[in-house]
Amino acid sequence: METNVKSSPHSVKQWQLSGTDYDPQQVRSLRSGTRFSTWTPLNNKTSNLQLFEERMNLVLHWFDLWTDRQRKHLLHSLLTNCNKSQLKYCRDLLIETLPVTQVDFTAVLPRFLSLYVMSFLSPRDLCSAAQVSWHWRVLADQDCLWADRCITRGWFLPYTPGEKEFGAWKNHYVSCVSTLDWLTPREAAEDWAY
Repeated sequence: METNVKSSPHSVKQWQLSGTDYDPQQVRSLRSGTRFSTWTPLNNKTSNLQLFEERMNLVLHWFDLWTDRQRKHLLHSLLTNCNKSQLKYCRDLLIETLPVTQVDFTAVLPRFLSLYVMSFLSPRDLCSAAQVSWHWRVLADQDCLWADRCITRGWFLPYTPGEKEFGAWKNHYVSCVSTLDWLTPREAAEDWAY
C-alpha cells in the first residue's frame, strides 16, 4: 500500500481516509493558500475571519448543548492554555460582569468608619485582625483603639509618645496584661470561698 505523504492531511494516514471523500488529486489543486491540516485560508483575511466566526458559532452551539461538567472542563482547558495577558483580560471581564459580593470594608469605607467598626473588637480579635494584611495592621494598631482599652483599666502611659511613634498604647496594653497574675478557675473558686 503506497502512501503519498505530500498530499495526505497532517497526522492522518492514508488508510484512515479509506471510505471518505478524500481525493489526493483534488488536494494538489487546492494549493491556493489553504492548508488541508488546518482548514484555514492563510492568505485571504476575509475568508479567515469568516471561517473563524463560523467556528466560534459552532463551538458556542456545542457549548450550549454540553452539561455543566463538560463546560467546566472546556473552560479549565482554555484557561490553562492562556498566557498572562489573556488571563488578566478574563479577570477584568469577570470583575466587570459579576457583582462584587465580598469586599474588604477597610478599602471601601472611610478610615474613621473602619476604625469605628474595629473599635467593637476585643483586644485578642484586634491582634488577629492585625495579621490579616498590612492595611488591617495599620488600622488595628492605631493608638485610638488601644488607648481606650488601657485607660478603662487604669493603665496609663508613663511617658508622652512621640509624634511619629506608632503602637505605643498597644505595646503598653500587652506589657500590662503580661504582668497580670491569672488565676485558674479552681484558684478563683478557692479565693472566692474565703
